[in-house]
Amino acid sequence: MNTPVTSDSVTGSAAMPSRRAALGLAVAGGLALSSVGQPATAFAAPPAIPMAPVMPEWISDLAGGLDLKSTRTWHLARRVAPAPTKAVVNEIKAVGYNAWIDRQLNWKKISDAKADGLVKKYLSFTTMTGMQVVKASRDMAWKAGKALSISRTVRHVFTKRYLYESMVDTMGDHLYVAAEGKCEDLVAWYDWAVLRKYALGKFSTMLYTAMRHPAMLVYLDNHLNSKDNPNENLGRELLELHTVGVGNYDETDVRQSALILTGHSFNWAKRAYHYAPGDHYTGPVKVMGFTHPNATAADGPAVLQAYLSYLAHHKGTAHHIAHRLAVRYVSDNPPAELVDRLAQVYLDNSTNLAPVMRALLLSQEFEDSVGEKWKRPQETMATMIKVRKPSTLKPAAKQTGNIWNITGNVQWLLYLENHQPRMWPVVNGYPDQAQAWMATQALLAHFYSANARVNWGNDKEFPSKSWASALGVKKGMTAEDAATKITTDLTGFTWNAKHLALVSARIKGDGPSKLTGDQIEYNLGKTIHFVLCSPYFKIR
Repeated sequence: MNTPVTSDSVTGSAAMPSRRAALGLAVAGGLALSSVGQPATAFAAPPAIPMAPVMPEWISDLAGGLDLKSTRTWHLARRVAPAPTKAVVNEIKAVGYNAWIDRQLNWKKISDAKADGLVKKYLSFTTMTGMQVVKASRDMAWKAGKALSISRTVRHVFTKRYLYESMVDTMGDHLYVAAEGKCEDLVAWYDWAVLRKYALGKFSTMLYTAMRHPAMLVYLDNHLNSKDNPNENLGRELLELHTVGVGNYDETDVRQSALILTGHSFNWAKRAYHYAPGDHYTGPVKVMGFTHPNATAADGPAVLQAYLSYLAHHKGTAHHIAHRLAVRYVSDNPPAELVDRLAQVYLDNSTNLAPVMRALLLSQEFEDSVGEKWKRPQETMATMIKVRKPSTLKPAAKQTGNIWNITGNVQWLLYLENHQPRMWPVVNGYPDQAQAWMATQALLAHFYSANARVNWGNDKEFPSKSWASALGVKKGMTAEDAATKITTDLTGFTWNAKHLALVSARIKGDGPSKLTGDQIEYNLGKTIHFVLCSPYFKIR
């Protein structure tokens, strides 16, 4: 259990964890069944891949055995920034806690010239429409999805719009379209036209735009949905994943939802949304409390707009969105009272997400949630890159060539950790609970990535300072002082004496207490690797 925040201090203490049986998500050799905190006999066979959002049982006490001591500013940075570093914390301190939150919510006024410039220069496919990328890529439009995946890492490292980019990912998991597969030529367009445009805007507008975007229509097969052969994929996921959630509708509603969506299709020649009146079902339609005469085929677009507005403003959707945001930014098992309050803020502000996020970040529940979230691989990877203070991006390839080499081994490492941006193979987006990322395989993959980032030499793609320079570790510094600086700057937590002594001994090795150049050269890497593999670093 965590104690309340006082001043700029945040302290969380937890008893040794008593884990519940973990939910296995076995995907292509990916997330394995976790045995954290369970007896060796507690293993169970993983279930089939869920085709709908299955919320794992909560793993409580992620910080079991740790006496977490941090600050409000570090806590805010860890939860909001895709790559939380000391530089972000210093910015929060300089601007002021509440003022910084308001500034992040007003993201359009924050210059993101470096991130935007690098993406436009090296990953321009992500800024184009479907037809534009077909022409620009010389019939390799499938690379647009891969460019999008890579661009997410670049933005995480270089952005100044921390909350905005975090919300792009959050809503990307909510209104999910995979970057690989049948929509890979359309998904980058979907990213900027839907997610990036409305991530902190009105969900009602984002939902309407998403349901008419070619990427969503093709991804969930609505281009195959007609009055003569209804396809329920999009109609079902619209209710189950995107809006009201399970428990608010029945199978009749799913059927009617699909019928409302008939005729909303895709023009392959023009790579654009297309409404085909001849394919639209006509006649009265009813989904939950929504009804419409739907008298003629010409009514189709107006019926869809009214239906989506009804869903976006439904109490079930408000609760669904509030719960997703609370899980993302507060806890794997957020307090019901907080979710209810956020849902009301959503409804009171006509589905606008910015006021919801402001209420969330200023809530007592948020401040009290230290130690209740676990970083996902995208966040740990971006942080490990950013903490070395890269000056720019210098790709070893072009997007028209070996596109994965643009960021060196980064995307490969994320692939090994099952968290390449937007490449989750299931329609519900990446899981956001710790249980999905705490399996033995997941932790070993992180240990491997951390070793690669620290001990495989300098990145040509991300020209950066040395680890010693980036962390301010110098000759003549005592091992204890170096250990304190490394642990604090990399994790934002003040480590207890017992754990700090392990770090100090690691950098000291067999040498003197005051560090020599050899100690820094030969011991710093393994010391940093040790810290990056600790639960202090993995706690978000």
